[in-house]
Formats: sequence, C-alpha cells, structure tokens
Amino acid sequence: VTNLATGKTATASSIEGTGYEAGKAVDGNTGTRWASQSSDPQWIYVDLGQSYKVNRVKLNWEAAYGKGYKIQVSGDSTNWTDVVTVTNGDGGIDDLSFTPTNARYVRMYGTSRGTSYGYSLYEMEVYGANNLAASKIATSSSNESGYDAGKAVDGNTTTRWSSQYSDPQWIYVDLGSTQKISSVILNWEAAYSKDYKIQVSTSGTSSWTDVMTITGGDGGIDNLTFTATDARYVRIYGTARGTAYGYSLYEFEVYN
Repeated sequence: VTNLATGKTATASSIEGTGYEAGKAVDGNTGTRWASQSSDPQWIYVDLGQSYKVNRVKLNWEAAYGKGYKIQVSGDSTNWTDVVTVTNGDGGIDDLSFTPTNARYVRMYGTSRGTSYGYSLYEMEVYGANNLAASKIATSSSNESGYDAGKAVDGNTTTRWSSQYSDPQWIYVDLGSTQKISSVILNWEAAYSKDYKIQVSTSGTSSWTDVMTITGGDGGIDNLTFTATDARYVRIYGTARGTAYGYSLYEFEVYN
C-alpha cells in the first residue's frame, strides 16, 4: 500500500523554527518532524499532485499532539470538506479511516492542542482506496445497445451502462473472490434510481442478502457505507426508476 503523501509538497499555518518545516511531516523519515507555534488553531496540508480517491490518513504525533482536530479534503486548497473529526485525541499514532473521497489536498486542522506546546507530527500519511470492482466482470438484467454492464466498471466516467425502460432492473459485479466490503459508490447518469437495494452474495448469483435499502434517491453520486460484509458478488437491484428512462450508471465502485 503506497503512502501518497511521501515526498509531496506540504504547507503549514506556522512552524516552530528552522528545521521544523511542513515538509518534514511527509519526508518518510520518522526522525524529523513538523512543529507549529504554540497556539490554536494550526494546520498542515499536503498536495498529492493530482486527485486520488482516499480513505485513510495516518498521523504519527510527537509529544506535542492534537487533542481536537479534523481531517479535511479539498480539490483546490480553498474549499475544505471534513471527513473525520477527532475530539479526544491522545497522541501516539492515529490511524483514521473514512468513506472513499476524491481529494488532491489533505489537511489536518487542529483546533485544540493536547499540551501547552504546538502541534508536531513526525509523519502524516495518506492512502488511496482500492476500487475492487474496477475492470471486473459485470452482468445486468438488460441493456440498451452499446451500453453494456461492463461500461459501469471500466473506470471511465464518460461510458455507461443503461438498462431497458422498466422495473425492476439490476446489475452485479463479480469481484473474483470473496472480499470484506463496506462501501459502494454509484455515479448515476440522468436516468437514476429512486428506490433500490444493495445486495451481496458469497456463493453465487441465485441467492442475495440485502445490506442497504435506498428509498427516495435523487441521482448524482450515491456514497453508501454499511457494516463490513463478506461478498464476492455485489448487486444493485432497482425497484423504482427516477425517470421515464431506465437505470444508467457511469460507474459502480466497491470498496473494503
């Protein structure tokens, strides 16, 4: 698993002095560190260089740790979205996981220091999410000509699967082996699903277990998380279309 932050450009709200620059938190060396001034708030962010789907940040605190802080992500380093909020940190190593989210910039925004010193990190690591459905075999109940099931798992958001114009319809992906999954991301075309279920199976495609039921969906991107479940096959089972058209997905992604 690759740490996307290593060797990238980091920027901080302040530094304690020479030798404690932001870059020291992303140099892959736990013998060096970033340290801020002794006040709140303080922050540090890393520019990954391009957008990645990330789902984990690991912070290796020096004795001057963050008690209250947020992990935030951004596409432009101006507008930030909170993905994790920590209110009672105790230092050491904080290994934080969250729903897979697109990010180029990842920030630790500290609101409450754990000591009278500043914030200090030996390392700030960022990890990408692995889409288990990418390029796997997909099967659907129907499709419009040229819009086959495989188009929903090809990693290309300009191609799509599209079904016939009736209910119900479904699409499933074979992950190739049983995996523990806890997240599905659906990128709907204008022909979206209003009501549908996320279903899984480990034994084949004749018996399914519901892990999530959606009612009143409104299209766009549905970022869905559920209790970690063993699955080899993952299915979207649509019971009510949101339009007069069928069901159409640009991408159907599955994550651990």
